[in-house]
Amino acid sequence: MQKAPPGHARPGLAAGIACLLAGVAMAHTALAQTTVPHGDSRDRLLATNACVKCDLAGVDLAGLNLMGADLSQADLSRANLAGAYLIGATLYQARLTGANLSGAVIGGANLSAADMGGANLTRVVSSRANLNMANLASADFSGAKLEYSNMEGAILTGANLSRADLYESRFLFAELTNVNFIGANLHEADFSHAEVNGVATDATTTCPDLKPGPCDMHALSESGEQSGAARQPHFAGEGAAFRERPFRFVLTLYRE
Repeated sequence: MQKAPPGHARPGLAAGIACLLAGVAMAHTALAQTTVPHGDSRDRLLATNACVKCDLAGVDLAGLNLMGADLSQADLSRANLAGAYLIGATLYQARLTGANLSGAVIGGANLSAADMGGANLTRVVSSRANLNMANLASADFSGAKLEYSNMEGAILTGANLSRADLYESRFLFAELTNVNFIGANLHEADFSHAEVNGVATDATTTCPDLKPGPCDMHALSESGEQSGAARQPHFAGEGAAFRERPFRFVLTLYRE
């Protein structure tokens, strides 16, 4: 077989390289095209204050005023919402996995059934936010102000709520395995029927009865004597029907 002269590529090899370069160019073109919907969705949100089922993954919305925005079922995974104003916003079934909401204001927001696994919610400010049936596994709520929040049936496995203010918040039927409540204010919080294995509290934790911790979480879960059961409804979406051990259903939902 005759060898190709030095410095000259074989015709087959040259053709292969040309095809490879063409493929790379096409890939870059395709990647550029995939970023277009993100920009369009962001512009639509800013223009109309609504973007239902939009693709906003990884978009920078830090510090924006999104009060009352409708982002139902939107994909906001890895989005930057640090310091954003989401008061009264609707994020029902929104995807916020890995999103940054540090310092965001979410008072009265509807985050029911939202997927917020691994989200950064440090120092978030809220009153009466609806997080029922939400996936909050491994989310970081350290230093957050979450008074009167509804987390009924939510999945909080491995979540960090250290130093969080959870006054009169509701955790009925929630999955709280391995949750960190060190330094948290749990005064008047309702843990009826919650899964509380491995929950961390200490002397810096304020228990529901206003006494310093460690709190007897199993007694709080099993007693069913929480004062919250007699309170008037004050949560967004209050009155939703909950099946027995609803977090089991939510775990199945997010694993499918």
